[in-house]
Amino acid sequence: MSKLRGLVGLRAFSAGTLFVLGLSFAPAAAAQSSAPEASPERTASPTGAEGPPRHGSAFVDPLGFALFGPRLGVEAGGGHFSGALHARWFNAGLLSHTLFGKGDNTLAFSYGVGLRGRYYLSEGLEGLHLGVLAEYLHSRTEDPPALVATTSSYVVPYAEVGYRFAFDRMYADGSLGLGYALRMSGKVENLPGGSSANQYVASDESSVYGTASLDIGVFF
Repeated sequence: MSKLRGLVGLRAFSAGTLFVLGLSFAPAAAAQSSAPEASPERTASPTGAEGPPRHGSAFVDPLGFALFGPRLGVEAGGGHFSGALHARWFNAGLLSHTLFGKGDNTLAFSYGVGLRGRYYLSEGLEGLHLGVLAEYLHSRTEDPPALVATTSSYVVPYAEVGYRFAFDRMYADGSLGLGYALRMSGKVENLPGGSSANQYVASDESSVYGTASLDIGVFF
């Protein structure tokens, strides 16, 4: 009888022990099985990461050597809009000499300064863009045989359209512009040794103005 009680007690003890061990083992097994499922969430990399923000750029226009002089400028803005300021070395352009250096006239040091506003259809100052510009031009032509020089000033408003190809921190930007060069003033003066300036009158050379540009720039 005592052996039977001991056997029953041993079986009860064994069953209880296995039950307790089973309870303690179940959460651990569940934790182990769930750990691999959580790791992809922790190691997943974010998508749609954007590059560093662009607040503007500095640029140069080497195509100006073939047209109305190279330009050097700086642009500021963000999103869809920007404004820019540029300076032009007018007499360094081949087309400038062709238009102003007629006959005995030669184009001396001449320059321009301009303001530009742009709207980019895409954000980030890149892609297709529309713009308006206003530029002040100061030209000087000299006639050595007559010993006279003519200085003229122009205001040139024009509109432009173009496209900017962005490559990380650099870009190439091609544009076409059309406007009107309005002559504001003109004066004829004597060169050293000359005395016949009063016999000449500065001609009015206002005309339709068309241009192109190829800016190479760096974002900042």
